[in-house]
Amino acid sequence: MDVNWDDHRYFLAIARERSLTAAGKALGVSQPTVSRRLEALEAKLKVRLFDRTRHGYELTSVGMELFNTVQRVEADLAEADRKIFGQDQDLTGALRITCTEILLTGYLSPFVWQFLAQNSGIEFSVACTQSQLSLSRGDADLALRFTRHPPETLVGRRLASAAYGIYAASSATEDRFTGANRAEWDWIGTHDDMYNRMLFESVMNGKGFKHQTDSMMAMHSMVRAGLGVSLLPCYVADRDPLLRRAEPEPVADVKFDLWVLYHPDVRRVSRIRLFTDFISDVISADRDLFEGRRPMEAV
Repeated sequence: MDVNWDDHRYFLAIARERSLTAAGKALGVSQPTVSRRLEALEAKLKVRLFDRTRHGYELTSVGMELFNTVQRVEADLAEADRKIFGQDQDLTGALRITCTEILLTGYLSPFVWQFLAQNSGIEFSVACTQSQLSLSRGDADLALRFTRHPPETLVGRRLASAAYGIYAASSATEDRFTGANRAEWDWIGTHDDMYNRMLFESVMNGKGFKHQTDSMMAMHSMVRAGLGVSLLPCYVADRDPLLRRAEPEPVADVKFDLWVLYHPDVRRVSRIRLFTDFISDVISADRDLFEGRRPMEAV
């Protein structure tokens, strides 16, 4: 029976995502490709691995047994890869990081490009996602992550505390978004209810959203266009001349720590240490910007 590790990669993605479309997105392939690979794997094993339900793809008892086994194999392979990678002292080769799109596009990009210009032997890859990729599984080498509680399995440094403020377009008339008419503001939020509760619950007083999107970069763009107000990170919004704070102070209870994180097995890899030191120095110099303490006119 010819079943290879690539077959199991598809199986794991479906089990974790519970959807062929989401699994395809995670793997960077089309939904029909995922469907064909699953059908081929079930045919080879002569078992049904998933029940197709209205809630998505649910593992059968046989599928759950395979899932537990394959997860252990995946963890062992990832650990072996990390230990070999952890001995790498070369300043050339792959460096894979993960961070949010707004952090990269709204702040980090020029500094990362500067780092790469100074270290031309590094092959850079970045995954911009709100999802937390697994460093233990080897999805990335290093993460720049906003969190209050970094995983105990990772090591790294706390770089800054990231504050959020309520912003409107600087071109919007001064009487459109004021404290006096706050109850009438049009709010822009996300499609993610958990994220909305985490960010907006303390400032909206039960008011609903006028507009919603699945990207903080899109929220930023919509605020710039004058479509409403939203909570945005100060490190991006305070540097944007097309925005102004609708309220002068950052929101007190919306704040996340920014960490640079990596697995202990790769802490001695030279290019990871070099990038960690570089980006730590960059963000340390802008800590007042991240924490919403730098006056906008000085940005």
